[in-house]
Amino acid sequence: MALRQAGTPKRADPNTIQDKVLVGYQGWFTCAGDGEPIGPGHHGWLHWFNSPIPSGGRPNVDLWPDTSDYDPSELHVAPGLTTSTGDPVHLFSSRNPKTVQRHFHWMAIHGVDGAFLQRFAGQCEIKPGNLGVRNLRDEIGDRVREAAEAQGRVFAIMYDVSGVAPDKIQNILEQDWAHLLREKRILDSPNYLHEKNRPVVALWGFGLNGRNHTPELVRAVAGFFRSFTPGGVYLVAGIPGHWRTSTSDADRNPEFVQVWTECFDAISPWTVGRYNNEEEADQWGQGRLKADADYLNRLAADGGPKVDYIPVVLPGGSGFNLSEGKWRMNDMRRNGGQFLWRQLYNARRAGVRTIYGAMWDEYDEGTVYMPVVSHASQLPVHSSFRFLALDVDGHELPSDWYMRILGVARLLDHATTLRGQG
Repeated sequence: MALRQAGTPKRADPNTIQDKVLVGYQGWFTCAGDGEPIGPGHHGWLHWFNSPIPSGGRPNVDLWPDTSDYDPSELHVAPGLTTSTGDPVHLFSSRNPKTVQRHFHWMAIHGVDGAFLQRFAGQCEIKPGNLGVRNLRDEIGDRVREAAEAQGRVFAIMYDVSGVAPDKIQNILEQDWAHLLREKRILDSPNYLHEKNRPVVALWGFGLNGRNHTPELVRAVAGFFRSFTPGGVYLVAGIPGHWRTSTSDADRNPEFVQVWTECFDAISPWTVGRYNNEEEADQWGQGRLKADADYLNRLAADGGPKVDYIPVVLPGGSGFNLSEGKWRMNDMRRNGGQFLWRQLYNARRAGVRTIYGAMWDEYDEGTVYMPVVSHASQLPVHSSFRFLALDVDGHELPSDWYMRILGVARLLDHATTLRGQG
């Protein structure tokens, strides 16, 4: 099976969300010297480290990026880490225009249609001390727009409301969306994703158990986006995996079920951490994914609203360093791609048209699709910190293997087992 798109990549159609493979794009990695710090005296490192290792900091990633394709001008020396031979190791910055172009070029050549740019509500709040990080998110937004247009990919905004007090969320989102429309003129981009002539906007993190959101809040926020945006919007809800039964990760208020189906055009239940291996992924695929899709189909058939279903798939996960040892190393084994392949197969079997891959550049929790070094011999060495390569599960894989698998998701029909790893 060929797992890479040949020839000139076909430009993704920005006029529909249907029949697409989309990914989340964090764009949150910064390095010392890559631009103005987010605040006076800040060391410059975001997400790669909590602070530089020589200053007592720690790394936030387990899976180590393969940076061999980057130009030297894109790379920064990682403080406190070396190879086994004592040479420095390097990391990229999400602020570099060439780097973001590269990330979107990888989407293009692997058949991924585009990205939901993550925009964190807590970083958008206009308050003292927050301007630097808000400006950084605007800067990353500019880079993503440029890259999507240059590489023929689509992009859309996904607001993440996690970590924000419920009484602040609506005001923050209203001010920030007005900023993106009026100052940044984000919808002027020919590559901003639309559905039925309406721009796509995703709201992630509402309705999770213990977050104290109310149905009234979510209805008000959804209503704002529809009324404020000229021509309305196509709203996607990133919601708890157990949304339909109001159990486990979902708020216990059953009214949320109606909120998701009445106020949104599509739902995308979050599945990271909801299953950890192929067997559990199959159980989820039958007991949750297919049951969710069937529920929405029945709802529409009975004269209710038509709500699209966009499942989340992930290649694996590992957040040992990020969690300071609270999470196990290699907790969700990739198993050479079999874990991801089962999720893709289950999604296609349920008849879904669009898939959301979490996350294109998420090295922090190890759900990254972008290149990871193939062999343990390529990893940095340190007496206090461990890292992972793609051979951790005993497979010989190219560093771009997971980009390749995701990119052929639309071609998946009846293949239940991944073959041809070359």
